[in-house]
Amino acid sequence: MPTEGSAANTSLKVCIKLIAIFVTFPAVLSAGIVSKGAIFFMTSQIGREMTQLASGGQIQKKNSDYLNVLSMLDSLQHLNGIACWLWTLLFSFTVPELLVFIQSLRICFSRRKLWKRPRLVQFVIAFGLESAQTVGMALLVGSVLPYLSVTHGVLITNCVYLVPAILSFLAREPTKPIMRLMDALSFLTQLSGCLHWIFIRHSLGSNSQMIDWILPVSLILISFGWWENHVYRDAPISFIRYFGQIKEEMTKTRPFAYIIISAWKVVLFFATIFAAAEMTFVAQEAYDGAFDSCSFVIRGGFNQFCYSFMSVEWTSPFYIFIIQATSSFLFYWFGNFACQIGVKSTCFAIPVVLLTPVIMTITSHFEIAKIFDGHFHTQIENQQSFVYLLALSFFWFLSQTWITLHIWSPTAEISDELVSDAKWYNSLLIDQSMNFSPTRHYNKVSESTKCSMMTRVFAVATMWHETSDEMLIILKSIFRMDKDQSRRHLARYCNNMVIDPHCYHYETHIFFDDAFESHSKDGTTSRVVNQFVNQLIELMDKMNCKRTSTCDRKPPVISVTPYGGRLEWTLPGNTKMTVHLKDKSKIRVKKRWSQVMYIDYLIRYEIGNHSDLENTFLLTLDGDMDFRPKAVHILMDVMNSKRDVGIACNRSHPTGSAGPMVWYQMYEYAVGFWLQKPSESVLGDILCAAGCFSLIRATVLLDGDVMSKFVERSEKAHHFIQRDQGEDRWLCTLLIKRGYRLAYSASSYAYTRCPETFDEFYNQRRRWTLSIISNTLDLLWNCRRTVKLHPTISWIFMIFQALSLAIGLLCPGSVFLVLVNTSATTFFIDKWISLLVHSALIFGFIIICFVAPSRIQLRVAKCLSAFYGLIVAAVLIDSVISLAGFNLHGNKMSFSVSNAFFLFLTSCVFLAGCLHPREIHCLLAGPIYLLLTPSMSMLLVLYSVINMNVISWGTRDASVTIGVQSPNKVHSSFSLIR
Repeated sequence: MPTEGSAANTSLKVCIKLIAIFVTFPAVLSAGIVSKGAIFFMTSQIGREMTQLASGGQIQKKNSDYLNVLSMLDSLQHLNGIACWLWTLLFSFTVPELLVFIQSLRICFSRRKLWKRPRLVQFVIAFGLESAQTVGMALLVGSVLPYLSVTHGVLITNCVYLVPAILSFLAREPTKPIMRLMDALSFLTQLSGCLHWIFIRHSLGSNSQMIDWILPVSLILISFGWWENHVYRDAPISFIRYFGQIKEEMTKTRPFAYIIISAWKVVLFFATIFAAAEMTFVAQEAYDGAFDSCSFVIRGGFNQFCYSFMSVEWTSPFYIFIIQATSSFLFYWFGNFACQIGVKSTCFAIPVVLLTPVIMTITSHFEIAKIFDGHFHTQIENQQSFVYLLALSFFWFLSQTWITLHIWSPTAEISDELVSDAKWYNSLLIDQSMNFSPTRHYNKVSESTKCSMMTRVFAVATMWHETSDEMLIILKSIFRMDKDQSRRHLARYCNNMVIDPHCYHYETHIFFDDAFESHSKDGTTSRVVNQFVNQLIELMDKMNCKRTSTCDRKPPVISVTPYGGRLEWTLPGNTKMTVHLKDKSKIRVKKRWSQVMYIDYLIRYEIGNHSDLENTFLLTLDGDMDFRPKAVHILMDVMNSKRDVGIACNRSHPTGSAGPMVWYQMYEYAVGFWLQKPSESVLGDILCAAGCFSLIRATVLLDGDVMSKFVERSEKAHHFIQRDQGEDRWLCTLLIKRGYRLAYSASSYAYTRCPETFDEFYNQRRRWTLSIISNTLDLLWNCRRTVKLHPTISWIFMIFQALSLAIGLLCPGSVFLVLVNTSATTFFIDKWISLLVHSALIFGFIIICFVAPSRIQLRVAKCLSAFYGLIVAAVLIDSVISLAGFNLHGNKMSFSVSNAFFLFLTSCVFLAGCLHPREIHCLLAGPIYLLLTPSMSMLLVLYSVINMNVISWGTRDASVTIGVQSPNKVHSSFSLIR
């Protein structure tokens, strides 16, 4: 239901997106200008050194007596300068190739199912095309651009699209003659860019001897590397269809192939750029024997580059390289960011198109060469050639815009397979490489998205002893979904052309555990619904009255079932809501068996006979979830874009009455979702999708190996811990072992009620702790099979999980030793006395946990938690004072390693909070988290391990009667279910 809060939230999102646009647009444009400007700065320095070296060679030819030691040293200095700037270009080229190598290596080691070895023919083709582009790139920046003005150099970078222009013309459908004509004109324009040199060669005199063939060859070779955006499997010409097939296969083979290709490209670029420089000197005869000791000059240039690190001038080669590499990466990062937030046209396409005109304006009209003391080589050949060049450049620019027209189309959802296909960027031609990144402009809509109109979503919630407030929260969420789907179905009904991927067949099913109680009347005992069911019925009446603005009572359809009973409502938006009432005398109770029931009832019986399970999903909910329809839509987008994902979960926010336990959980949840979930997702796969709000693909629940184990009764001791104490973690473990992926989306969020009291929290975490340990051990025990079957889990991830488990098991002892040491240091007592005191307390708590009832154990845990909280508070005060350089006596002290570690840890968490501005307020609960660290990291673990024989949930065990009407006040027909 729309509220002022939701409208304000929408306005906030619009403002945030506008701010992102105003930040991203100038960031992309400025980073591109700096990156490209730094490249031309490097080539201009090479040109200046070559000009001075050539002048020295001419002097030597005119006066052979002038050949003395001073002249030789001067020429050697110029040679070293040329080699130094060539090394700078090499390092700039190497940075993205190194990133490609690292990414490919990571995918091959950690995501085994996302790649495969290429066929020999496919590898040879990719290897040859990438090698051709590398050679062309080295020739262009090493042997062409140094002899041209910056203006001329910027303009000819618009002429590197000859091969894409040919492919675009050949791949175009014959039924589009105008577009084919435009493709032909673009090809001729690009060809003129390769051949224009013959018309203005006279303006450079003897310098043009090598450029006559190097310029067209380099431009043509560079264009070979950008073929992928213009080949398709449905092209009218056979060889283009063949290349289109290769392109699709490369989405899987690229990671393996580019481990070899990226390393080879760096070696090839190094050999080509220095060999071309030597050929240039030999052809120009600028200096006889200049490269007789080529290796000596190369080493000298490398040493000069390294020594430039010590220079105080920002124009030194090392700092220019840093500036260029950083700006190129920022251009790539902000460009990707613009595509991901849906502002591709505004913040990516426009800056890329404007990059050449802006640089042209700077170099031509503002005489930037004078600003940098002549570092840029910007003289224009002559007026006639310049006018001719500008006229041609206008058509070059138009042809570039036409060939790269795909950058204006919306970016489709990119799956993990496409992400693994990324080629990063080429820092020497940053804007051209971003125009032709194969994944950034992938526009084909997947079949799963097309058929999303037929998607069926069944929300399944479990209830037991929820309070009226908790029931009201989830009913409001259900009614919001009902209203959202009603509007979408109405829009589709009014316009059949509307394709809404978020229009579902939606139903809600609530499975009510232990819903009956015995009732005696006139000597007859019968089973009637309990007060919690009556409470739910009353709340449904209130919600219906509020939604329809009428107070007409609409009783549900009552049915008697083998498991108890069923109540059915038709909500105002025409979606169905069914409450399944479980009688513990007829069917097993507890949450795992409710899950087994809805899987068996919905998928095998209700859904299986009527729909395609590929587009059927279960939305699992707890009985107190507060969510918006958008949270469901985001998870649905994730499932549609990644067909191998079995479960998708979201960011859960804990809510409850203000208090230390709620604040502790706010911080704990935040840090876990900020750091742990993303780490697991990057290294392998998340291990748990919380059952409180997750979207499950129906087909994975029909896997025989999964469900046959999930429905087994617990017979052994560890079965009760692993299966019944954490049923959602157990299901996730089974799916992971079968090779199904689990996804996490931080942009989807929901709110869940968390334990508000110390006792309830301890009992909940008792179950969670043991379940996490047992399921992790199960995963590690079957690691060989899991690594073989799962597409993203590797041995590295398994080692990471083993280390995490080991650290968790060692955590109580580590916390104990820290408390002993810090107590002795802070309170100035002997360490042995501190050890005895803390040991007595811990051993006393262990004995109480073995012999005393749970109620006494929790009371003692409360007292010890308060005691250790006071100790941590004193230690924190001592740490803050020591950070200022003093101790408790006021004496100055040096900065310790522990202080540095504390600052580092705090900074990491604060940075994570800054990256999540909507949740940064959770950092305010950080002090509470620190005060409770001994309790949760030491006492809770001991309490959980010692009480592992307790299999009760420990939450909502007592009957809650607040806000519940007695059964006799409820409509009598609801109590007749037997």
